[in-house]
Amino acid sequence: MISSSREAARTLVLEKDCELSPRLMELRMKIHDEEYLNNAIQRIAQVISRKLVEDPEELQFRD
Repeated sequence: MISSSREAARTLVLEKDCELSPRLMELRMKIHDEEYLNNAIQRIAQVISRKLVEDPEELQFRD
């Protein structure tokens, strides 16, 4: 019973997704990919680290 409810919900979501752009569909799939998310987090951390080393004042809070 639970699995049929999940399948129905999934079907409904997939039907709604057909109205979305291909790019948005691609991004939705990526956010469910653990490897993709881990790589994205790593890239964000690298960018922030590089900014801190190059110009730490740029990332300071302003009043």
